Amino acid sequence: MNHAEQEILRRFHHELVSTIRAAELVTLLYSKGVIDDNLQREILSQAEDNVPNVKIMCDLLHEVKLRCTWQEFLKCLDTAGFSFLRREMEKFSIGVNSRQPQIYNSSFDLLAEKLKAKIHNSEARLIDCDIRRWADRLLKTIQSDSPWSILEQRKQADCCYVLLDCLAVLERTHSPHKELWKSPVYPQMESLISKTSNPLVSRIRHHARFGVALFLGDQDQLAQEYLDASVADAKTFLISGRDVGNCIFALVNYRLKRFAITQKEKLKTLGLVEEGLRHFENEEDEIRINWRGVYYDKKLSCLLGLKPPGRCNSIANISNKDLQIAKDVLCEMEKRLSELDNRRKIHFYIAKAHLTEMESKRIARAYLEEAFELSKKGRYFSEHQIVSEMLGENVPEVHEMDCLEAGNEGIANSTVMITDCKRDSLTYCQAEQCTEIPSLLAECVSDISQKLNIDDEKSTSSSKRKMSASDESQDRVCKRIISERSHDCDGHF
Repeated sequence: MNHAEQEILRRFHHELVSTIRAAELVTLLYSKGVIDDNLQREILSQAEDNVPNVKIMCDLLHEVKLRCTWQEFLKCLDTAGFSFLRREMEKFSIGVNSRQPQIYNSSFDLLAEKLKAKIHNSEARLIDCDIRRWADRLLKTIQSDSPWSILEQRKQADCCYVLLDCLAVLERTHSPHKELWKSPVYPQMESLISKTSNPLVSRIRHHARFGVALFLGDQDQLAQEYLDASVADAKTFLISGRDVGNCIFALVNYRLKRFAITQKEKLKTLGLVEEGLRHFENEEDEIRINWRGVYYDKKLSCLLGLKPPGRCNSIANISNKDLQIAKDVLCEMEKRLSELDNRRKIHFYIAKAHLTEMESKRIARAYLEEAFELSKKGRYFSEHQIVSEMLGENVPEVHEMDCLEAGNEGIANSTVMITDCKRDSLTYCQAEQCTEIPSLLAECVSDISQKLNIDDEKSTSSSKRKMSASDESQDRVCKRIISERSHDCDGHF
């Protein structure tokens, strides 16, 4: 298959793996010489051993992508009784399809993914003022009678929308305030929806982001309306991919807060976790790996009855089977610890502490102490408060802790930033003239990329730094565990 055909296969990935039984397709592919006898036997034996069909289909589609021509695959679908899928995929291949592609500006989407990764590693907060300044500058340009073409105006709106979306994530991640749904970021995003390259996608993303802010602020009924609307629209109008998975992720968070108590509700939430994860199967490696860690985190929370971002739900129903599956998930996460962002590592150590507490309170405390250090260093306020309570530590007032750390790092803390940076950026805009240079977007992306080291040339060194930080974290935990095991009796936390 050529690149365009592989892209269509990626877009239909979720529908293919959730609709087709692998056993029905594998024999046809074998008869056409697409797969050999050994692979056919392996797949059929997996089906007999009750390996989940979704996993088998994912493996099979990978082989299809590498070995099968586009027309042969469509013929196999038709012969296997899935002519409706063949027709949909054929229509898409000639550009006639009622569904909108979910990626409306790949360059800005890539910037958004990299920015969010930096946020969850507590790096983007260091340039919060710069992101706000650029967002305000772009907003001012968009709202003025600018001479730019419609295409250029759409690009400006796309870029501004991405920056505002990242600011919403920054506020949610680093602010102690619960009423973040009142932030001006959300009406600003909403005002840009009609101006972006794909208003449908922008509206779905806004509803998902605003829905999360609402449920974190205990506006549960309104939150459910926004989240249900975002998921319904995403599944109806978008092809399988990151936007659908992102909407499902927001709904999973909401359900963890409200419903993950009974076994029935837990199974529904776990089903959503698996469904959401499948939407990232054919994304780029970096995005797929990142979201795998995110969804593993939510799977753990569901199994162990933890509300976002890690508080124990004392009335959750946790079975022995849940505990065993949680241990398996933790083992898988531990193998991939270097792939996790710092925020997921905190949740990982909290989960380890919950599971280890029954065996040794001292070892559980060692995990919590590492979570405490990571949450304090990264200024993840919610996680820091929860871990402090579990350790029985006195938590300093947010403003006091911020002043100490801000003095050392020479930056404003995120609580103060929400007010101060708005003032700084407004002053900047008032000082600027109405005319903007043609390279505004390039200057914006270049400035943010350089300050966060997210350009391609530094990606390798960034990956090495990430693995090094992960090794240091594991080393600290090992030392703490050895120290705790040297004590004769268990303590309490």
